[in-house]
Amino acid sequence: MRIAFYNHTSAISGAEISLMLTAKHLTKAHPILFAPEGELLQKARSEGLECVALPSYRARMTKNPFLLIVYVMGMLWAGWRLARLMKKSRVDLIHANSIRAGIMAGLFRWYHQLPVVWHIRDMPPQGIIGKLIKRFAGYTAQALIGISESVIDGIKHPAVEGRCYLVHNGVEMQSFDSENKQQIREKIRLELSTPPDAQVLTIIGQIAPWKRQEDAIEAMANLVREERNIVLWIVGEAKFRLENERYLDSLQEKVASLGLEDHVVFTGYREDVLEICCAADLLLLCSDQEPFGRVIIEAMSQGTPVVGTRGGGVPEIIEHGVSGLMYEIGDAAGLTQCIHQILSDETVRSSLSRNGEIRARDQFSITQTARKVEDIYQLLLKGKGAGTGLIERQQAKEFI
Repeated sequence: MRIAFYNHTSAISGAEISLMLTAKHLTKAHPILFAPEGELLQKARSEGLECVALPSYRARMTKNPFLLIVYVMGMLWAGWRLARLMKKSRVDLIHANSIRAGIMAGLFRWYHQLPVVWHIRDMPPQGIIGKLIKRFAGYTAQALIGISESVIDGIKHPAVEGRCYLVHNGVEMQSFDSENKQQIREKIRLELSTPPDAQVLTIIGQIAPWKRQEDAIEAMANLVREERNIVLWIVGEAKFRLENERYLDSLQEKVASLGLEDHVVFTGYREDVLEICCAADLLLLCSDQEPFGRVIIEAMSQGTPVVGTRGGGVPEIIEHGVSGLMYEIGDAAGLTQCIHQILSDETVRSSLSRNGEIRARDQFSITQTARKVEDIYQLLLKGKGAGTGLIERQQAKEFI
């Protein structure tokens, strides 16, 4: 099977990392990554993946009718060029790595005649726009892969009934022995000017309002008032939108206003996520309706305890009180209480660490994810998946 992985952007975020990991671990299919030239293709080439550069085009939502027409015409032209390229490339199936990529791949499906899979990694839009997208998916997509039950629920519509598959993201199960972990801990703490004996919390992900890094800062303020020797690492960068850059500015201002400059470190984007997890004592995820939360699995895989919000796909990863703790979205006091419970009780911390590591290894390895994705390819290419109702909503659990 020759599979065209199509990504509409060259920037790297969690979706692109998951795409590359899945592509690398396919055993029955040959992946070819189609994307605009830039960061993503550079990284993919370094990983040994076959790549094809595409012209980039990015439409934006606007109320200006003239600009809207220009953007729509631009999308149609970009979609036509993509369709022609797909037909020439002799691939068997197009795997679109987002809703936007799925729309682009489906615009001229009547021309390229290839099965199209939408991999939905964000919460689908609702309202009129959401209904239009779901209807379009019903006409053009042979399968829709959701990364969590929450995402699947968001895309549910009669137009796509029987085509929704639940496949959780997976991570590489790379483990470090205790000696390596100690070396990593010392190295990164020195690099980030963090005392070796400090208790370290980390929150990892794109800097964006919906990620709610401000809740972690508020919890830090509560903990610092207790004169704890504690540090927060905020790992990630603001990208994609101007509002994200403004949000980063507001976070830095918040840290200054609370007098936390010696307790909060903005690290920027880092690729060594597993090492960061090893060097920290606790990982936080504060998002408002996180579609999945792959960083939780990455932390669990290293035995780092986790605290996440009770929403989106997080409850599908964390078993509260067993493999991690959860709190209500936006409840900084509840977050503080969870942090207290873990950092102040060695028995709780050890239990969450051990159970989290087992759960990550047993349920969320990238090899399992890649196998389930390949199973979907085979169903579609055998003519058993498109519109037949082969896998109904409740039956999708076999792909978990």
